[in-house]
Amino acid sequence: MSFANKNELTRPAQAISGQNLAYLKVMLESALDGVEVKDLDLAMLMNVPVNRLGQLKRAKSSIDVLGKTDSTVDVDEELETRAVEVPSLRPSQAILVRLLLKYPHYAQLLLRPTNPEVFDLIAPFMLPEGRGVSNGSARPKKSGFAPLFGRSYISSYKMLAEDSSSSVNSSIPVTRLQMLVVGKFGELFKRLLSKYQKEQGVIGGGNEIEKFEARGWAVLREQDSLTSWMSDETYEAFFDELSALWGDWFQKHYLQVLRDEAVSRDLDPESALGKGNWTNTEKVAETELRKYTRNTQPILGDTNSLFTLFRESFELTSSEAYWTLGIQVKAFYRFRQRANQRIDAPTSILIRYLFRYPGDIELFIRGPGKGSEILARIQQEDPSFKLSQLGPLFGASRVMSYAFANDNIPCPFFARRLAGIFRQRSIMGEPIYRQIRDCVEDELQARGLNSVQFWRDGRWHE
Repeated sequence: MSFANKNELTRPAQAISGQNLAYLKVMLESALDGVEVKDLDLAMLMNVPVNRLGQLKRAKSSIDVLGKTDSTVDVDEELETRAVEVPSLRPSQAILVRLLLKYPHYAQLLLRPTNPEVFDLIAPFMLPEGRGVSNGSARPKKSGFAPLFGRSYISSYKMLAEDSSSSVNSSIPVTRLQMLVVGKFGELFKRLLSKYQKEQGVIGGGNEIEKFEARGWAVLREQDSLTSWMSDETYEAFFDELSALWGDWFQKHYLQVLRDEAVSRDLDPESALGKGNWTNTEKVAETELRKYTRNTQPILGDTNSLFTLFRESFELTSSEAYWTLGIQVKAFYRFRQRANQRIDAPTSILIRYLFRYPGDIELFIRGPGKGSEILARIQQEDPSFKLSQLGPLFGASRVMSYAFANDNIPCPFFARRLAGIFRQRSIMGEPIYRQIRDCVEDELQARGLNSVQFWRDGRWHE
């Protein structure tokens, strides 16, 4: 590929449309070490329901759909009205696409661990061989792997097969549980490493950890390099303490949630942890719910269940909720149609865990930065920047600036993804304001809009 062609792909001269999503997917997969970026991932990034992603891939730029607008009409309202009839890529999505084409590692997508990686990490903390089996017979320890993620022990052999291709074939809900475990291990590793670096007076150690912050648990793949400064004695003490932290969380938090899940399914907890067989399709009458404790209530598909309340409780968009749980829209409505039946075990376990430890939602979806804090950071760097320009910088109108900067109002839909990236990258010392502004300028030029007038009036469509 020539330099000119590559530059056109990473910095398109035309206004961003759905056609650019294909190359964005390629760039993201490269940044994720070749791991496939699924439609569920792309929908989360674009903040659209996954069942509308196909339309978005074929959509034109909003400038081609709306053209010039009446100055008395709020553009965001008009976009909402016309989006039903003619889908288009909004300015906020166009800025995001441009930013990720240039810096694909900014995408808030997490690497999916392989089954062998997960097994190697948790093997020291798994139940002893044979424990939890009803007949007491011993079996290979690997057979206890799949039950820890809501599947039958038989699935362990496929998940941990010698053929490397089998190591990435877990269902997405199972993979989300694995991401929870390795994500927590990674968080505990970074926290302890930071403590040791401060105690030992290691200069610049925090910067090394920050480099891996955006990749979450992938920091665990760099354990050797990040601990290379330690003496043998320090190294041994560090990993003894780390192992204790991992084991304590795994046994007292994660496995306890699994035991409660088993009780919610009328299963013996130790048998469930050993054999799996989590399926229970029996209907649950309302009167039967009284026999369960608060921690062991079955998670059903009904209106008042934790499953149905998940998105609202964690203040997520639908695309973020589907991505976190690793389910498609069809699966969501399938569970809802079975109002008095338990949802699938992997999804139920993850929901049960996150409601018990809500702070760990950040292992999946990092909250967007507050508009007021973003504005303060920008004005510190660019004192001439005005509050009224905040909305336009993030792809909306001037009037949306005030809602965005109001801490009493949840982060507006249009700004969630860019605000999350801004928060993370500014903490890491990246020049994220200038990078986003450059993308805005590129999109303005592609749309044939006057830059001076735009920063004065904040209009994306005239």
